[in-house]
Amino acid sequence: GNMFVTAAKSLVAGRVAIDMLAGPSECLVIADDTASPAVVAADLLAQAEHDPSALPALVCMSDEFADRVDAELEAQLAV
Repeated sequence: GNMFVTAAKSLVAGRVAIDMLAGPSECLVIADDTASPAVVAADLLAQAEHDPSALPALVCMSDEFADRVDAELEAQLAV
């Protein structure tokens, strides 16, 4: 969810069953050069889409891999 989902859940908590109040999503992907840039980008975007406050991050071993993930992020966002 996002901040609006959390706000709505807090209004009805105690009156109806809810799963939980959640905050912004955080995701840390640690990847080496054997990882798929497409999969890494998809994982980062899957968290980022939930909320503008979400904080997906990537730790990798090379600038080249980071550049490939950046290119993949742009390609996936263009779809």
